[in-house]
Order: sequence, then structure tokens, then C-alpha cells
Amino acid sequence: MKTIDACGMSCPEPLLMLKGALKTEEEVALIVDNKGARDNCEHYAKRQGFAVNVTPDGSNYKLHIAEAK
Repeated sequence: MKTIDACGMSCPEPLLMLKGALKTEEEVALIVDNKGARDNCEHYAKRQGFAVNVTPDGSNYKLHIAEAK
């Protein structure tokens, strides 16, 4: 599983990083620190057919993105 720390970045940077990772990875952990990036990345991954689990982590959000089973 690849982990991407996109804290301090605003969209579209986290989304572009996620898109790149999902081309080669079956599972990605994405850490963001704002709701806009969280929502955009979650919606994108779901539209691509991935399962997404969002967990608050202090002031951050951790998105666990994996191929849907």
C-alpha cells in the first residue's frame, strides 16, 4: 500500500497525486488536512470504482482507498 501525505496542499494537488498513484496501486492511504481535498479525492475514487473509508486523524483526514471487492 502506498501512503501519500498531502497535508498543506490544496486541490488539485492531492487529487493529481491520488490519480497518479491509482494508476499503479491497488490500495492507497491518502492524508489531507482540509475538507475540500478530502471531498474531491473521496468522490473521484468512488467514481473510479474504488472503496473509500475516511477517518478523522486529529486535524487531518486519512482516506483508505482500495479496489472494491
